[in-house]
Amino acid sequence: MTFSLYITSITAAIANMSVTGVTIKDKDEIFIAANGLANTLIPNPNADGFITNFDIQYDSLLQGAEAPSTVSYTLNYRFLGVTIGDAASWSKAYSDIVDKLVLIVNAIVALPGPFSGRIEMKLSDVSIGAKEDPSGNLFHGADFALAITEMQN
Repeated sequence: MTFSLYITSITAAIANMSVTGVTIKDKDEIFIAANGLANTLIPNPNADGFITNFDIQYDSLLQGAEAPSTVSYTLNYRFLGVTIGDAASWSKAYSDIVDKLVLIVNAIVALPGPFSGRIEMKLSDVSIGAKEDPSGNLFHGADFALAITEMQN
């Protein structure tokens, strides 16, 4: 037996969410070109990477793929609002980012679990401000972390 990680199911469920005014990309849809990135949620390829804090804790004295265990990791997402322009646009951009972030969080919380109830998801580390797209362009945006805990048999 091996671990049955649900990373692909979770990222696909997030990519398939419907959020008004937001385009959502899956882990295999990150692209370098900045064209069309405005109001887009992407797996965050910057900083420490998309998947961080990977950990396996064995829930018994046994170890290995057959042992009961808890696997945890963090999926890091970046919302790119609008490109950074003059300072006068900051107030409106900030308000729009907060509004869209609330919609994104509500959509994540409402996700039907394609992962059989053995998953715990917690949103944390929200950071709003200037964010880079994969090609280095600056956007008004937000980062957040989605901490995942999977209970394995």
